[in-house]
Amino acid sequence: MENKLNVAIVEDDFSLSTLLKSKINSIQGYHCDHTYIMIEDILKDNYEFNIILLDINLPTMSGLEAIPLLLKRFPNASIVMNTIMDDATTIFTALKSGAVGYIDKQSFDDNIEEVLESVSNGGAYMTPKIARKVIENFKTPKVTNLSDRELDVVNGILDGMSYKLIADQNNISIDTVRSHIKNIYKKLSINSKAQLFNMFKK
Repeated sequence: MENKLNVAIVEDDFSLSTLLKSKINSIQGYHCDHTYIMIEDILKDNYEFNIILLDINLPTMSGLEAIPLLLKRFPNASIVMNTIMDDATTIFTALKSGAVGYIDKQSFDDNIEEVLESVSNGGAYMTPKIARKVIENFKTPKVTNLSDRELDVVNGILDGMSYKLIADQNNISIDTVRSHIKNIYKKLSINSKAQLFNMFKK
């Protein structure tokens, strides 16, 4: 019997989860028989997995929070984020936490076989849209007089995030976000978001 790599899916959209499972099982060398809605369910299961496809927006725990827990429970598994969230802060958080792949859901159909092969052979994978986000982030000028938190806020603004989303992403209040923005404008000698975009997108 062929030795297939075992793939798990953590996804709260049942239709999408079913579709992914079917596609994976149609690819030679891979097998998917386990799908989960919540992180707690996969953590307490007795199965072992080679690859875990992980959504971020899940019912009880964010996929980002779950990465370290999953790697502790499945130390040999490759974690691939499969999500609609494509802002730079979220991408880098996932990669820094240990994910080896990041795919925007709209592209998964076109890339699934390449994704599985890349990570199962010890590589990493990002869809072109995500890779471009990463490259653009590195092209952002290094403004040395801004703190790490202020740079987080700047990146949030550049990604088009609302003040509330920036606050939630960084575990701070909206008032703190506004305070950071005021300090950023003062340090950079600018007065508007438009000037901020011009400064960081050149």
